[in-house]
Order: sequence, then structure tokens, then C-alpha cells
Amino acid sequence: MRLSLTISTLVFLCNSQALAQSQKGTVFQDCETCPSMIVIPAGSYGFGSPPNEFGSPYNEGYILDIVFEEPFSISQFEVTFTQWDLCAKDQVCRTIDDEGYGRGDRPVMNVSWEDTQSYIQWLKSITGKSYRLPSEAEWEYVAQSGTKRARYFGIPPTKTCEFGNGYDETAEREYEFGWRTLPCSDGEPSLAKVGSYKPNSFGVYDMLGNVWEWVEDCLNPNWRHSRASINGQPFTDGDCDQRAYRGGSWLTNQPYYLRTAERYKYLGTKHIDLGFRVALDLGNRD
Repeated sequence: MRLSLTISTLVFLCNSQALAQSQKGTVFQDCETCPSMIVIPAGSYGFGSPPNEFGSPYNEGYILDIVFEEPFSISQFEVTFTQWDLCAKDQVCRTIDDEGYGRGDRPVMNVSWEDTQSYIQWLKSITGKSYRLPSEAEWEYVAQSGTKRARYFGIPPTKTCEFGNGYDETAEREYEFGWRTLPCSDGEPSLAKVGSYKPNSFGVYDMLGNVWEWVEDCLNPNWRHSRASINGQPFTDGDCDQRAYRGGSWLTNQPYYLRTAERYKYLGTKHIDLGFRVALDLGNRD
């Protein structure tokens, strides 16, 4: 089995290198069981949210202009239990209990930021490619997908369930938390299989909802003002005891959580609705 995986990896490696300069929306894999990666085009956008953006509970600062001079790739879907369990089988990742929410093609959850690094190191070892978490700027750029809107789909609340898995009427009927619900039903009370909803205009799924997603950046008290990079690279200077996670989850209900600028922290956090996806620069990487 290990020999078969290695041969398949080599085949897919050649394919992904040939696709390195491909156009927006090109999909590739570096091995048969690796995340499906999609090419994101070069471009620019405003990182963050304007003062008093609808749904924001406080003033989050100013808009930082970010320019991506080169395309990059990000996984089309959140990392699944099936993918995680292969890493656990090789005893690189820890075994994670799904707590009854389901495994297989559902996103892995209950992962800390350190857990994501175990998976990424394993992925590097079987592909020879420099996988990583996306930067906050990359994540937000992909989530907005060229729309320049806080909620990338820009649709009435009643249509939200077509595009993302939040705390909707289906979830409330199942769990009866008494929370404010999204005014729609998607038929899925909790974790949904990845790709169950419509993709955004970049062809990426579940950027809002299903599980929150870890990103690479360190969070410092004045991170917006001290950020040195305007090219979308992760900010990894200073205090790195705190990292961000983004995007909302199936437990997310109120409007201010379903925004591309919403962000959290805490390095060791593990939740039943917290997972991740991976990114990869195009071209040859050491």
C-alpha cells in the first residue's frame, strides 16, 4: 500500500507541477488521497472591514489594501475525517473522536492549531510539497472571491442555506437551543459533508459555515498596525501564542458571525465545530 501511494504521489506531483501556471479554477491533487486544490487568481482586495460594518460588534479598524501578485492554491474543501484518519493511521496525527457527528467526508473537527501542523507535516512528507495553512489575507480574499462583500454570496437571508451550513431551522428542530436561527432549512442539523452547498465564484466550498477554519497568522495586540506585508503573506512576527480561525460554523447563528472579517484566536482551542483547510504556493517548492 505504501508503494502504491508513492507511485501515485509521483504521478500527481508531475501533474501539479505542469499545472503550476494554470488559470483560475484549475483543480489538481498531489496524491490520490490529498486535498483537492484549486488555483486562485492574482488580484487585490481590502483586508478587514470598514468601521461600523453591518453585523460587526465593534470597530475592527481600517481596510488594508492587499495585492496578490501571483496566483496560489487552496483546498476546495475543508480537510475531512477520511483524510485526517490516513494521517492518524501513520501515527503522525492523533486519533479524533467525532462525538457522534459523523466521519468520512465530513470535515474533521476538534483540532487545535498544533494539530493542523501535524497533518501538514504528514502531507509534506508524502508529497514533497510545502503545504501550509492559508494566511488570514488569503483566506479572506478567497472567501470574498472578488465580490467585495462581507457575505460572499450577497443573497437574502432566506437563501443562505443554499450556500453555507449555519445554525438554521433544521438545527433548531434537532437541538432546541432556543437561539436565533437563520431563516431557512438545509436538512442537515449539524456537520455536513464537504461540498454539500454551492461554491463561491472562485469555486471554493464552505468558506462560511460547517466548521471554523484555522489560519497561519500570529495575533498581536496591534497586528493591523504592525503588519509589514501587503502581499498577503502570513504575519508571523511577535507573539505567536495566539492564532486566528475564521468563517463560522454549523453552530453559527447571529449575523455578525457570518462575515468574512469575523475572527477568533487561542492556539490550543479545540471545538466540535473547528477544523481547517490547506494552502499551497504554485510552482516548485522546497
